[in-house]
Amino acid sequence: MVRELRAGDRARVLALLEPRPLQNVLLEHVVRMGALGRVPGFYGFESSSRLEGVLMVGALGGTALEVRDPAAFAPLAEAAAELPARPRHIIGAEEITTPFWAEYARFGGPLRWVRREPVYVARQESFDACRRWTTARVVPALEGDLEEIAENSAEQHREDLKEDRAAIDPEGFRRRHASELRQRHWWVLKERGRIVFQVHVGPESAHVVQLGGVFTPPDLRGHGHATSGMTSIVGQLLERLPAVSLFCDEANLPARRVYERVGFNTVFHYRSWLLESNAALAPGQGRQLER
Repeated sequence: MVRELRAGDRARVLALLEPRPLQNVLLEHVVRMGALGRVPGFYGFESSSRLEGVLMVGALGGTALEVRDPAAFAPLAEAAAELPARPRHIIGAEEITTPFWAEYARFGGPLRWVRREPVYVARQESFDACRRWTTARVVPALEGDLEEIAENSAEQHREDLKEDRAAIDPEGFRRRHASELRQRHWWVLKERGRIVFQVHVGPESAHVVQLGGVFTPPDLRGHGHATSGMTSIVGQLLERLPAVSLFCDEANLPARRVYERVGFNTVFHYRSWLLESNAALAPGQGRQLER
């Protein structure tokens, strides 16, 4: 049975996610922040009153899940196909997303791309072994940095995701970045008043914090800004957390060389699918989710 998850399910969901903290940092973060029962898009698969799978589908189609019983994949895929906001960007540990996609593919519509992404983790030991001397210091972005951050982020999306998300919804794109900036998620390295490196400090748990949105403007690449910036942000984050993680396209060799230079090691792999839109193919009769 698939049903919408509520605030009272918090402990059961966290118990399901707990054994794999690196794989489930995003899901654990949003659940601990109180999303269940407050934000739509969270569903669970139960078997014999035991929670065996969790699915999160965001308003823009970002999708993450964790499954303990393989019997959960087909029901979760069928349920996802009937949601008003359907999966568009499915991402997560490949042993979970691959069987989910096998079930959801018949509903999902045309694919823009599919790819494998190494998940890198840096801990103090590996960071110290690779530590490079630098005077650079990445700091939280200021309100006046918003336009430059948003412009850089839009370019990063075009390069990485092969689509212009800023052009699709300019006001929403800027609003989301303004909110993230106020929450100190965006950190920057500047030279002569210009951002030469930026990074998004994202979801975290007691075990790990996940970075994203790593970007150096194209005309400034090859000058060591990314290595200096990553060295600075990782060093600061490891002062309060045991690990820092990130992921990137397996084919992005320049980025991978930077991460490995700083002390990141591949621990497992994500597999992700980006659909052309989140308007899934009609699933036929389907079944209505229990409320």
